Amino acid sequence: KLAFITSVGHGEGGDSRKLLGLPGAGPVAIITDLCIMEPEEGTNEFIVTSLHPGITREQVIEATGWQIRFAAVVAETDAPTSVELEALRALEARTAAAHGQAGGEE
Repeated sequence: KLAFITSVGHGEGGDSRKLLGLPGAGPVAIITDLCIMEPEEGTNEFIVTSLHPGITREQVIEATGWQIRFAAVVAETDAPTSVELEALRALEARTAAAHGQAGGEE
């Protein structure tokens, strides 16, 4: 059963997007509730480049359905500002409302 569908991303990596005739360079980051992943130069494989405050590599590994890799230097993500938190909570509330659920109150 498929739980999530996304874009083609970087395809098979390397110059796959170009060979497929797709415009643009592809996604530049994946932002999750645990970390930020960015495409590795040369392969375009997404690797962890930043961990959110209080998150460990082990937590990311346990939550990932594939053999996740980490950059040679992994930064700590800046904590969100109050403005960013407000925007995220508003987005969560709108999304929940669209799905008939409560949300945006954390």
